[in-house]
Amino acid sequence: MGLQSLQLSQFRCFDTAELEPAPGINLITGRNASGKTSLLEAIFLLGRGRSFRSGRREAMIREGAAGLRAVARLDSDRVLGMEVDREGWTARAGGQPVGQLSQLSEWLAVQVMDPEVHRLVQEGPGERRRYLDWATFHVKPGFLEAWRNYQRALRQRNAALKAGEPDASLALWERALASEGAALDAFRHDTVEQLRGPVAEVARVLLGAEVSIEYRAGHPAGQGLAEALAAQRSRDRKAGVTQLGPHRADLQLRIDEHRARGWVSRGQQKLLAAALVLGQARLLAPAWGRRGVLLVDDPAAELDRGRCEALLSVVAAMPCQVFITALDAEPLPGLNPARKFHVEQGKVLRMV
Repeated sequence: MGLQSLQLSQFRCFDTAELEPAPGINLITGRNASGKTSLLEAIFLLGRGRSFRSGRREAMIREGAAGLRAVARLDSDRVLGMEVDREGWTARAGGQPVGQLSQLSEWLAVQVMDPEVHRLVQEGPGERRRYLDWATFHVKPGFLEAWRNYQRALRQRNAALKAGEPDASLALWERALASEGAALDAFRHDTVEQLRGPVAEVARVLLGAEVSIEYRAGHPAGQGLAEALAAQRSRDRKAGVTQLGPHRADLQLRIDEHRARGWVSRGQQKLLAAALVLGQARLLAPAWGRRGVLLVDDPAAELDRGRCEALLSVVAAMPCQVFITALDAEPLPGLNPARKFHVEQGKVLRMV
């Protein structure tokens, strides 16, 4: 399952590095800034085409190097690789060029839970839309095409607003937005229905509380998007952008009937966000099959021993390959990794 091997060149602090993980749980230990999180980042890059730490791929290139290379062997005859330099990126899957980043997940489906996971709860709707759309992409085959069509119509309406085009031109793009937006909303609604059970189950283990999620469309309830956009035209003209639609949608999170954002503590934010991520991974694992990988960076951060043990019990039961980082194994109660690695001075050493 997942990766059979990972090879890196000129990636972050590594000149070269190689990892041969087990199908189950893989523990990576090392001091702060030793490079253990960079190994997770490289796996994430191969599955998503970007970093979960920095928005710039070039930031992952080793200082002084012209570019980086990451290659994963998924089984005996399936290889996925990516090269990044200052000019851009190239990727190949099974020896064939990859033209769009969405193709990478067809080979390697990656989910991550890092120390900043609380942002999923505390920050703005964009974080939660990305979370929801990642799941929808996997469970709704028509989602990606609808999303691309909607984004195209959105760019056109925004351009028409900035150019001061007449209402007739705006109405043309509004019809396209309404059609594709209705499809997006329907896909997302269905995905939320599928997510509710797994997320609630994990939340009961981690928080001992009832958690619910609701999809909030990006326009007034009881009003069609085309009608809402037409009513919003004068305000959108002043703003120069489209202010209603699925691109403004959100997930409302409740814990024991309280709105989570701004109410729960930082530790609860992390556990609630972990429930979202792990619940999503439970839902998607059957669709992922052998290509599913879960990355868990420093799970003990900001959690007491009891909460950490509860979190690790859920992680250990995940039906996919798992990579976990920690300073050492001591603060990870009850974890029984199939393979252990230690990172030190730019080298990856297999311990067990």
